[in-house]
Amino acid sequence: MDKKEILAKNKQRSRNTLDEREQRIYNASFGVGAVVVGILCLCFSIYKALHHEMFYEDVAIITAYLCTTFLYQFKNLKKVWYLIAGIVTGIIALASVALFFMVTK
Repeated sequence: MDKKEILAKNKQRSRNTLDEREQRIYNASFGVGAVVVGILCLCFSIYKALHHEMFYEDVAIITAYLCTTFLYQFKNLKKVWYLIAGIVTGIIALASVALFFMVTK
C-alpha cells in the first residue's frame, strides 16, 4: 500500500471516529468519572450513617459499578482475581438492593 492509498483511506474514515489518542482519553475519562461517583457515594453513605439513616442505595450503586468493571476485566484479561472481586462485589450489590427494598417498605 503506497502513501496515497493510506491517505485516501484515512480521508474516507468518518469524522466521528476517534484516533488512538482520543480513544485512550475517552476510555480514561470513564475511570475518572467512576472515582468521582465512588467518592460521592462514600460521602453520602458516611453522612447518612452519621445521621442514622439507611444508605443501602449508595452501596448498591458503587458495588454494582465495581462488579461490572471487575467482570469485564476478567472477561478480557482472564485473571482470576477479577472474577473473585466481581462475584464478591456482585453479591454485596444484590444484598444492598434487597436490603433497600426490605427496609423502605
